Amino acid sequence: MKMPELNRYYAAVGGFGGGEVNTGIIFLNLKQKNERPVNREAGHRRSQQELMDYVRQEFNKIPDVKAVIQDLSTRGFAAQRGFPIEFTVRGPDWEKLHGFAEEIQNQMKQSDLFVDVDTDYLSGMPEIRIYPDREKAYEHGVSVSSVAGVINALIGGTRIAKYTKGGRRYDVRVRVLAEQRTRKEDIEKLLVWNDRGEMVRLMDVIKIEQRSSLLTITRRGRERAIGIFANVAAGKSQAACLDKVRSIAAKVLPDSYHAVFSGTSETFRESFQSLLFALWLGIIVSYMVLASQFNHLIHPVTVLLALPFSISGAFIALLIGNQSLNIFSLIGLILLMGIVKKNSILLVEFTNQLRREGLDPLEAIKKACPIRFRPIFMTSVTTIAAAIPPAMALGPGAETRIPMAIAVIGGMTLSTLLTLFVVPAAYLVFAHLEKEEVREAQKKFFSRFIPKWKKKH
Repeated sequence: MKMPELNRYYAAVGGFGGGEVNTGIIFLNLKQKNERPVNREAGHRRSQQELMDYVRQEFNKIPDVKAVIQDLSTRGFAAQRGFPIEFTVRGPDWEKLHGFAEEIQNQMKQSDLFVDVDTDYLSGMPEIRIYPDREKAYEHGVSVSSVAGVINALIGGTRIAKYTKGGRRYDVRVRVLAEQRTRKEDIEKLLVWNDRGEMVRLMDVIKIEQRSSLLTITRRGRERAIGIFANVAAGKSQAACLDKVRSIAAKVLPDSYHAVFSGTSETFRESFQSLLFALWLGIIVSYMVLASQFNHLIHPVTVLLALPFSISGAFIALLIGNQSLNIFSLIGLILLMGIVKKNSILLVEFTNQLRREGLDPLEAIKKACPIRFRPIFMTSVTTIAAAIPPAMALGPGAETRIPMAIAVIGGMTLSTLLTLFVVPAAYLVFAHLEKEEVREAQKKFFSRFIPKWKKKH
């Protein structure tokens, strides 16, 4: 609570699953960014990412504590833990699987791309294994069932009777006191009856082995699996982290062992694939619609020449604005696909109209460009001006709007400037080919789908 940025916190010892006395979870609720004081060392109001780095360092200074920091806002994108880097290492042999998972974690910790590397593999739980010494048990007249019965009753507890009180029945259970059944030596002190009615020390007829054991054995897809989680380091890319994990897994894992991404990592891949598919589908649909509107196969290509300039302009703007290529900036690129084409459409459509009035391509371009410059410039400036407020946003959630707005501003600016020069030049180049091109395309189309047209012509 000494952090001035902290609003309140809630702690739960043992976690919400219960039973894990060596774990805990703390929820930190921060003040709104505009309510946080200016940090003297940083010179500005610290962001959530900066506060996460600070808390990570402070908590890990505590001896024997491993603190893992998580942004809970990312949990809505996955059914798993919600870390940006989340995958499982799967294979048939559990011991080898643990070794491979440890090696992958070590290499991830050595890289500057990851922080908070963690796993769901829990080891180190003490387990006592009792093996009957059959030769000694035979010499002392002790059966194996007697050994199992004593250990089960006194250590695990057993019900021997019931009693009634107040109209309710209660179990009567026999068990050694808690302070007398937690160590290996406590089991050795127990006594067992032999077949001659004598008491024999349990340590004389058994062998005891104490070793660390697993708390749970997890499976995914009917395979034994160990989950590994991590956060992306400040200033690093999630895509670069996922590529690094793939390269590490390819080097470490042999045949029959593999790494499977899940949770937020899988959602990240699916989201980018969906957005890229929407991007290409939008281009194809745009070409089809423009081809039907212009009744031409070349003019849509001239119109779509504005798209590469918009993408390059968006990338330059994101670089200057120190923004990453994320889901929101990709949405901005998809928006650009529909916005930047209007400049080319205005110019090409008016040029075609002048050519239908009898002007040749060069004269039509010379006349159309000055006339269409004003509406192109006005609509572009309007779009850029509308994107400036979200690009300069400072309120809650501004991180989601800024990349999208910056991508629109950069792509719109560069495409508008270059479209005024490239589209007229490309129009003149394609004008020399359009008649022959249209005739050949129509001939191929009709000859393929309409055999009667082929015989007639």
